[in-house]
Amino acid sequence: MVTVTDFVIELVTSVIDLVVIFVTEVALRDPLAFVSFLFGALFVTGASAVLGYLALGALGYEFGIGDLATQSRYRQARGER
Repeated sequence: MVTVTDFVIELVTSVIDLVVIFVTEVALRDPLAFVSFLFGALFVTGASAVLGYLALGALGYEFGIGDLATQSRYRQARGER
């Protein structure tokens, strides 16, 4: 049975190995592949950040955090504090 700690350690070491392999075998041999990789990583990171932002916003809205501005405008319109 794999524990969470073993999984995280394997994940971190795999990412480090991936970076080392990319730098030593791809980036230093073909500059076009390096630029392609950087733009691909930028697109994936940007898309993941937007998705995470939207997911956190939806989660906050479900717990009533994102609804505070709407509630305050509604109360001001009704003359409440």
